[in-house]
Amino acid sequence: MRERLTERLEEIKERGNYRTIKYVKPLSATRLIYESREYLNLCSNSYLSLHFHPQIIEEALKAINEYGVGVCSSRSVSGSVDLYKILEEEVAGYKGYERGLIFSNGYLANIGIISTLTDEDDVIFTDELNHSSLIHSMRLSRAKKVIYRHRDLRDLEKKLAVEACKGKRFVVTESIFSMDGDIAPLDGILELKKKYEFYTIVDDAHGTGVFGDKGSGVEEMFGLSGMMDVHMGTFGKSLGSYGAFVLADGVIIDFLINRAKTFMYTTSIPASSLASSLAALRIIKNDLSFKDKLWANIKRMREGLKGAGLDLKESYGPIIPIVVGEDSKAVKMQELLMEKGLFLQAIRPPTVPEGTSRLRLTVVSGFTEEEIDYAVHSIIDIGKRLGII
Repeated sequence: MRERLTERLEEIKERGNYRTIKYVKPLSATRLIYESREYLNLCSNSYLSLHFHPQIIEEALKAINEYGVGVCSSRSVSGSVDLYKILEEEVAGYKGYERGLIFSNGYLANIGIISTLTDEDDVIFTDELNHSSLIHSMRLSRAKKVIYRHRDLRDLEKKLAVEACKGKRFVVTESIFSMDGDIAPLDGILELKKKYEFYTIVDDAHGTGVFGDKGSGVEEMFGLSGMMDVHMGTFGKSLGSYGAFVLADGVIIDFLINRAKTFMYTTSIPASSLASSLAALRIIKNDLSFKDKLWANIKRMREGLKGAGLDLKESYGPIIPIVVGEDSKAVKMQELLMEKGLFLQAIRPPTVPEGTSRLRLTVVSGFTEEEIDYAVHSIIDIGKRLGII
């Protein structure tokens, strides 16, 4: 086996697609230490820079003193401490849903949702660029999978019109696509639902806290809060903590509690994470300044990069893909930017399609204008040197 794996690793290296782990020490919401050097972190998903917020840290420490450092049990046995109930109720109310259920993370939540709610007679219609967790959940499901072109409502309708089934039909999409940063046409999907009977499952992991007047997510931006059949979101991005939540009506939530294996057989997350998520949720509900600062930073970063002619695809919001094309060239650009003190990653196949390797830059509210300008200038300079611009 080792021989075969070694050969495959060599092939990966030859394609410029070899991955290594970078061990870092965070210094603040925007800076970190890697191999004894300080960097500006340009690939954090903590869009509101809350994971170093003093009030949130204080609440986490209080929870450790009261509950200990771990729960050490699944939620179904003895791990559902009272903080779960409070947080589930508050996040459901914030998003406009009847009930909420917290999972250990977004990957497990998506696996639990789709593998549990679908049966062998069902059909799942999935956007071709959906997240790996959604793709893997469909592989675990016994339902038939039908792929429609990315954000293409005409293609989705065409497939809905011809694909009959004995059971139920589901349309599954991210709200903000994690590698492209573009937005799913949720309004158009719900229009199709009026004509074709199906259930909607939406992953709003990157929308929570960022989009909509209140910041509750992409559904709010479209005026559709609480209107999907199943909604998944996370505490581990804009809210700066850890864990994920599923929102739906009471029947669906109760069924997941009774049948979702990734809920039933996983050790529950520590009370400190629940307390920090609750503190972050209450902050973003009552103080929009973090979101407003984020969008000001997004505007400044995007205008600088786009003005130089870089390919940012159809992204909108804090996720900015800088498409390079070749795997090796994306890696080289990453290395040269790190020499300038900028920490971000080259994203290559299989995470993105062949020929679309990119740098995945994310904007956060904690950046200063000077840091943004330095990042823009450095990216443009390296892009010109490598012939990308």
